[in-house]
Amino acid sequence: MTQKSPLFSVVAIFLAVLSCNLIACSPARGSPASFSDGIVDLSGIDLSKPIPLDGLWEFYWNRFVDPLVLLAGDPPLYDAIAPFPSEWMAYDLPGVQPEGYCTWHLRITGLQPDQSYGLRSSSFLSAANLYVNGTLVQSHGLPGKSAQEEEPGWFSLLSPVQAAPDGSLDLVIHASNFADRQGGTRSSLILGTNRAVAADRERAVAYELFVVGAIAAMGAYYLGVFGFRRKERAALWFGLLCLVLSLRVLCYDEYYLLSIVPGMPWRLLFDLGYLTFTTAVALFAAFVHATYPDEFPLWAARTAAGASALYSAVIMFAPTRISSLGLVWFQGATLVVASGTAVALIAAALHKRLGTGLFGLGFLFMFAAMIHDILVSSGLVRGAFLMQLGMLAFLFALSLILTRRFSGAFAQAEAHSGDLARMNRSLERFVPREFLGFLKKDTVEQIALGDSSAEEMAVLFVDVRAFSGLAESCTPEETFAFINEYLARVGPAVREYGGFIDKYLGDGFMALFSGGAESAVRCAIDVQARVAAYNVDRQNTGRKPIRVGIGVHTGRLMLGTIGEEARMDGTVISDAVNLASRLEGVSKAYDLGIAASERILADLPDPTAFRMRFIGKVKVKGKSEPVSVFDIYEGDPEDLRSKKDLVRAAFERGIQAYYERRFGDARTLFTQVLAVLPGDGATLRYLGAIESKAPNDGLME
Repeated sequence: MTQKSPLFSVVAIFLAVLSCNLIACSPARGSPASFSDGIVDLSGIDLSKPIPLDGLWEFYWNRFVDPLVLLAGDPPLYDAIAPFPSEWMAYDLPGVQPEGYCTWHLRITGLQPDQSYGLRSSSFLSAANLYVNGTLVQSHGLPGKSAQEEEPGWFSLLSPVQAAPDGSLDLVIHASNFADRQGGTRSSLILGTNRAVAADRERAVAYELFVVGAIAAMGAYYLGVFGFRRKERAALWFGLLCLVLSLRVLCYDEYYLLSIVPGMPWRLLFDLGYLTFTTAVALFAAFVHATYPDEFPLWAARTAAGASALYSAVIMFAPTRISSLGLVWFQGATLVVASGTAVALIAAALHKRLGTGLFGLGFLFMFAAMIHDILVSSGLVRGAFLMQLGMLAFLFALSLILTRRFSGAFAQAEAHSGDLARMNRSLERFVPREFLGFLKKDTVEQIALGDSSAEEMAVLFVDVRAFSGLAESCTPEETFAFINEYLARVGPAVREYGGFIDKYLGDGFMALFSGGAESAVRCAIDVQARVAAYNVDRQNTGRKPIRVGIGVHTGRLMLGTIGEEARMDGTVISDAVNLASRLEGVSKAYDLGIAASERILADLPDPTAFRMRFIGKVKVKGKSEPVSVFDIYEGDPEDLRSKKDLVRAAFERGIQAYYERRFGDARTLFTQVLAVLPGDGATLRYLGAIESKAPNDGLME
């Protein structure tokens, strides 16, 4: 299954949201019926498609006219035939003030007698009662003739209403405003069949929840990004901005927040609606600064935050009418922030900043929607609020910018990770990964002077015989070429048996095995076999064969770092290392392929699995007690192995006679060995000691 990119996900979310928006936010179809003096005839109108009751209504200022009086057909004289919906200050009538109360009246005819319909209303400023045929059907708070009597309320309500026997509906609205800067309503009353109006509201609610979910999901995602990468301040501000805007959507239109928190006081709903606006402006300014710090300076973001904090304090502590009057001032401040953002975007475009085009396009959509909504809010323009559409376009653009930034950052991180991996692989050729592992480190950068670890390991020393003579006959370049060619042949044997080369010692090396004695012994045998194969190639090219000697021991050792802060090196310190090195020297003195200590034999699961013979107790430098040494000749050539098998018993009896100071018997046995193994280094060394008459109390050196 292919994995979709974050960009694809963002595009999919936006298109889905935009589709729902266009469906849910499409205004109800205009009525083909004509309004005349507060009466509308809906004869022949298909109300299975809900219509807005936008038209000319009777308007009564500072009067709550009794709905039954209006229903009886003998109404008092109205103050005006005025368009509805509207804020009443737009009527420009003498004596009409933002604070006050009124009655709207509309008579609908031409409906199906006794037929049930659906009536939907929303957003009165600040309170209203809706009567149908003299009966109260909806209450948006409690309208009053004074601030003391009024109880503001914001709701989106749907009510079933029944036409009178003559097919009429008599609509009366009592509205008042003592809590907001303007009175009236900007929302249409929607009439249609019950099913159609209910479906219309369900679509609106579904859209609102979808928008909230989509924006909140984006916010949660980018907050998560910030949680993992604290340097991405833009992700923090954008994530918080999304969450605040998603809460703002719940505070208006369908007022779904009231369904989530039943019984929420109107004052709290009012404050949340306003505070989400001020907070969004501050977060937006912070996001712009984080995205374009050079073009939108910190002082600009702080100024926007200060203005938002000041107005937020007014909202929380002043009466709602005072804070609502301050909205115009804060909208002006918002335009200043938007203008500063536009200037910053132009500068960023000139500087060719990444994502400026997307930011500018999204900002243009939101800025245009904001200007439109400010004009609608001020009563200068009629129409639906477009901020949600502009906000979605803007958030979509911002999410694309952040996605592009993170994609670039991830690509850069992957490139750096690849470079680091290549560097680590290069460093591993100097500092083995296994060495780092024993020090509990992952990379060379983590190593500090004095890091150390105690381990039980087998140690193997390998050295080329007669290297000095070989080097003298070669140029320096040829010498280096030989060493590298030789090490390329035998080095893999160490890794194959679970070890690692700790140090190269000119023509030799030291290897460590955490797997114990058997791994080291099998590696030593394999090294001898690889040298034999290498010698075939050398002889085929006219070069002399080489021989190597190997010393093997096991014990507890310390791995660590020594030196100074400016220059340090990894090393191994232990008596086991020293003894393994001495055993390699013994292999040279006794002409052995592999010289192993008694400790190696003791640690082997099955010593009989390897051909070996006891060489004797040898005094080595640095040890007060002699060391028992064994010749493991499993790696010798086949004919040499067979001959050693034939004389092993005689050789070991000769050693026993030597230690018992029965030198005559020892000479006889060693002579028998030489008859089968002429030139055997160990045998010749014993015979030399006997002939010199200085057997050193039976110990060999």
